[in-house]
Amino acid sequence: MAPIITTVINVRAFLDGRPKDCNLRISEGRIQGILPPGEAYGRVIDGHGMLVLPGLIDAHLHGGWGIDLGAVTSPREVRTLRDFCASHGVTTFLPALTADTEEHLLRAASAIGGAKRQGCPQIAGIHLEGPFLAPGWQGERTPAKLLREPDYALYKHIQEASEGIVTRVTVSPELPGAADFTRRLTAEGVRVFLGHSGASYDQAMECVRAGAVGITHIFRHTAPMSQQDPGLVAAALEQDLFCEVICDPACTPPPLLRLLLRAKGAARTVAVTDSLSLAGLTDGLYPLGERSAALRDGRLTYLDDESWAGSVLTASEGLWQMSGTAELSFAQCLPLFTSSPARMLGLAHRKGSLEVGKDADLVFLDKTRRVRLTISQGNTIYDASN
Repeated sequence: MAPIITTVINVRAFLDGRPKDCNLRISEGRIQGILPPGEAYGRVIDGHGMLVLPGLIDAHLHGGWGIDLGAVTSPREVRTLRDFCASHGVTTFLPALTADTEEHLLRAASAIGGAKRQGCPQIAGIHLEGPFLAPGWQGERTPAKLLREPDYALYKHIQEASEGIVTRVTVSPELPGAADFTRRLTAEGVRVFLGHSGASYDQAMECVRAGAVGITHIFRHTAPMSQQDPGLVAAALEQDLFCEVICDPACTPPPLLRLLLRAKGAARTVAVTDSLSLAGLTDGLYPLGERSAALRDGRLTYLDDESWAGSVLTASEGLWQMSGTAELSFAQCLPLFTSSPARMLGLAHRKGSLEVGKDADLVFLDKTRRVRLTISQGNTIYDASN
């Protein structure tokens, strides 16, 4: 049977840093042609003048729409989260699991791995953000009793439960054995990131030399640079490492984002949501760990001191906020959600831009910047008209 051809017409596709009128030809899940407006072949999707972007990539999220990835027990819950992500233009995401009991980590890893096996290719793997984190730097919602020193046997148990899709692990470099752990995981093809840390520069560099490739949400739960010890942040800015940055301006002030981009460039800067399960929910009061938090107008703050309590932005919201508050153009910000995370995850040969031969991951935006249609590998996974 001949492959089905789909032609996307009447769109302005974001190509080479700017929108261009064109037709997109799709077949077998990939972009087969980028053509001038004109004749259409096969099945036709009329874009009605909408802007088409490459599918957004969220390389670090913990949940949304009331679903906490650390608490999922079935693939169905993960697929529901996939649908929520798709409604905000995300065609690839990396679920993150933080420190928890071994039982809970195994259960969540199994559910996420099952979802990927059962037809959820948008899952790029699993990011094991904990439990190999330094006490005092794990974050206020994570009890210190759940932290562990680097433990290869525990990692392997989680990897096996996930059906082999743990692709990224965050480690605090000051922990005993962190460099050896980094070296061992790197040899297996797992991408080791450094974070949640008060490590010295020398401790960070030992892990970099062992194979670490990036920094988990730089500036967040990480000791700042100082004259006495430049620390992990200095190593991140100096070395050829990927640097995640949380796209919520309430967490990452615009001057820090601009500084990071000047130091690293867009190719090594990756915007992530780090979103919690409250993303997408209605405004109100919610329990958050042992405290209460208020969700108002897209911002989550603790009730007792009104401090920022965590991210509830989606990727599409973060993209527009980042370009609106950081004095950066949309064209400057888009790669942080597309081509840069694709490189960071080792997916740049398939994802991150609209190019012939790459996956047909497309997001259609109307004039109000609302996501109207999301296509993943040639298949519609969200349609606002339905």
